[in-house]
Amino acid sequence: MDLREYQWRETFKEPLRNILKNIGVPEDVKPKLPSRWELLGHVLILKIDESLNDWLDEIARAYSEELEARAVLRDVGGIEGEYREPILDLIMGTETETTHVENGIRYRLDAARLMFSSGNVDERIRMANVCGDGEVVVDMFAGIGYFTLPMAVHSKPGKVVAHEINPLAHEYLSQNVKLNNVQAIVEPHLEDCGDAAENVADRVVMGYVGTTHEYLPKAMRILRGKGIIHYHETCPDRLMPDRPLERVEEAAENEGKQVEILNIKTIKSYAPGVSHVVVDAFVE
Repeated sequence: MDLREYQWRETFKEPLRNILKNIGVPEDVKPKLPSRWELLGHVLILKIDESLNDWLDEIARAYSEELEARAVLRDVGGIEGEYREPILDLIMGTETETTHVENGIRYRLDAARLMFSSGNVDERIRMANVCGDGEVVVDMFAGIGYFTLPMAVHSKPGKVVAHEINPLAHEYLSQNVKLNNVQAIVEPHLEDCGDAAENVADRVVMGYVGTTHEYLPKAMRILRGKGIIHYHETCPDRLMPDRPLERVEEAAENEGKQVEILNIKTIKSYAPGVSHVVVDAFVE
């Protein structure tokens, strides 16, 4: 077991012990109960096996009482669509709009309609410390500010241009910029990052997975001469590290650029045999 897995287990161990002690379900049901969860502000997200459908109300009650949640969502299908919208059912409560606090940053969102992955916390913390003073950063897939806000709050960039195509996510991004008092630094743009201005940035963040590699040439044109790209993708473990590195190197070659790989890092397991990774590349 690695350190990260140990830390996760320790985080959930004590609350889970209390839940198992107080929940009103048969003993043979308890091994099937969720051993992990997402808690975003007052909203709790659980993956509950279909065999437990008869116990949904009691599961929601026991977990929400221990974790002090006022609404419980059931994760029934991961995420879908271009906007990466979560597939969730509300099983307790009514209010799914919440404010989640992490690393001193407040993220306002509707947890029933927008994604927030606790598994990316280490990367959000890392991104809080990567910017040089006065840098211009372009966040191509900003969402509600997952990486934009840590950079703007904890570093000293000159400007962060945050592109988001989903109108709902953009609305919360705009709210979160104000909520964290970084209006003077962050420019939220409701537009496809394919339309972003070129030759403007010292650093480009590509914190999206799925078709991210298709935007690598654009990311390189967004840089003003040279700079750093943080490129994310989900990759089968059997193709690591070759595929993400080759995609960056091929895009650089096609754009007539030189590239130096600074780092490749696994952020989390995305699915069995698939990892979410990030490549830091210096391009000139």
